[in-house]
Amino acid sequence: MLGAGAVPAAAILALFLLSGSFFSCASSEIAVPFEKEARQNNAAVLAYQEGQRLEGEGKYAEAVESYTEALVYDKIRDAALYKIGRLSALSEDWERADGAFSELLRDDPGNTAVRQSLAYVYCQSGREEEGLEAYRELHEEKPHDEKIFEGYIKALKMNGLDEELEKEEAAFAAMFPHLMSK
Repeated sequence: MLGAGAVPAAAILALFLLSGSFFSCASSEIAVPFEKEARQNNAAVLAYQEGQRLEGEGKYAEAVESYTEALVYDKIRDAALYKIGRLSALSEDWERADGAFSELLRDDPGNTAVRQSLAYVYCQSGREEEGLEAYRELHEEKPHDEKIFEGYIKALKMNGLDEELEKEEAAFAAMFPHLMSK
């Protein structure tokens, strides 16, 4: 028989179990340092990978959206921006391509590949003069770069600069004779 004020062992055990459940529930609410950032970064990597898959399937618009989701992770941001610019250009979404490449150039103004991509976007989007100027600058910096030289020649042609075009085509033929038979 229990005395007045004595608590049965079963009640103590129940109280102990309930308090343990409370603390374990409360502890699951405690955030682990950097967990939110890690989850966000993991989601960004998965979005980038999904973008690659969609790009491989030729689903450029969907791939661009996936790459856009990946922009939150600094370690893949530039790669995702470049993909957005490239795929937007392939889809002839010149405004989006311009935006992506311009954003990359703000961070790395000397990036030749991005500058060349932006020059191409200018030429294709009806901004031939800007494209010509961008290609001209690149060609002056890297006169032996085959791809830049080709872009420069195309920009001259687009701008109707026939005299300069002939001169540059002759220089290209002399510099890259193996390409002239193609």
